[in-house]
Amino acid sequence: MIIKDKITIRQFTLLTFLVMVGDMILIYPSLVTTLGKQDAWICSFLSQPIGLFIIWILYKLQQTSPELSLIEICKKLLGTWIGSVLSIGYLFYFAIGAAICIREVGDFMTTQIYLETPIRVILIMLMCSLIWGLMKGLQTMGATSELLTPIVVVFMALLFVGLLPNIKVSHLQPIFNISRVHLIETVVRGAFTSFGELLVLTMILPYVVSGPHLKRDLLLATFCGGLLLCILLLFSLMVVGPFLTQHNIFISYTLSQKINIGNFFERIEAFMATAWLIATYFKSLLYMFAFVIGLAQLFQLKTYKPLILPSSLLMFALAILISPNVIFYIETIMPAWVDWDITCSFIIPLLLLLVHRIRFGKNRKNHPPPERLPT
Repeated sequence: MIIKDKITIRQFTLLTFLVMVGDMILIYPSLVTTLGKQDAWICSFLSQPIGLFIIWILYKLQQTSPELSLIEICKKLLGTWIGSVLSIGYLFYFAIGAAICIREVGDFMTTQIYLETPIRVILIMLMCSLIWGLMKGLQTMGATSELLTPIVVVFMALLFVGLLPNIKVSHLQPIFNISRVHLIETVVRGAFTSFGELLVLTMILPYVVSGPHLKRDLLLATFCGGLLLCILLLFSLMVVGPFLTQHNIFISYTLSQKINIGNFFERIEAFMATAWLIATYFKSLLYMFAFVIGLAQLFQLKTYKPLILPSSLLMFALAILISPNVIFYIETIMPAWVDWDITCSFIIPLLLLLVHRIRFGKNRKNHPPPERLPT
């Protein structure tokens, strides 16, 4: 193995939760409400079982060879040439995923907080922290997640409690007022824009200490993350309504500005921004980690650390070039990203499981294990 460090199941569970919520804390309500309107919260809850099924498929694929990552599994099942081509496609997916998360941080900071600061300055500061995290290794990432995840949970709880006086249930009416086509599209979007991006975990699972409750904790972490996003979407609809939720990409930050309890508990948008930045940082970090590790495994290198700096420069360039502005990101990138998630996180893993079944399932049937002699 390129990496000898191991993380505990608890650390892996917390990293899963952070990747699940990640940048979705701010943009998930807007993405789902675009088609679902006031029924988006129903579609979001309906998407949870589909999302858990996606995670189960990814887990089953990785467990075909528990000691191998997704890149190594592709080469094992499809051979050196075809597996390498598919691996390059997955590396491109990880690179674009990291670049999008990094760019989201830049767009958010320059449009909501530091209005006069050039976006490149924000991105350089973020890249320095990401490079530092990659240099320290996976074990440090896991330990840091134990420290910072409670901050995200507490700040999100403060947001929900502070918004309770502003709730208007009338914003959810009329119920089931969208077509069946839009209902299905919204459910699919709600499942794959959040759960589908957990594909990156298949690059980390080989470095998790084995235990009897790994699958249970993985599904529990994704369920908790999905439930948090559902509640956030429901609060967004009940507080500001479907129109503002749909047209404000950073709706969670806007919600935090509306909190005012007795002219004392107010202006907690800094807490909201902190929670989002922590979660997005870990998501960006793991996507970059998956890209660097996958690149080292593809070329069979002994270590991945020499690849960190050039890969970081590549991510910085991609983050600048990937979108000219926020509008292009919303209108062009996100609809295509859903289709990409469906392909990379569901269709291809299913095909890989089928290939494994055909290649190795028959071998087990034709060559049953020898019978143990009686003692």
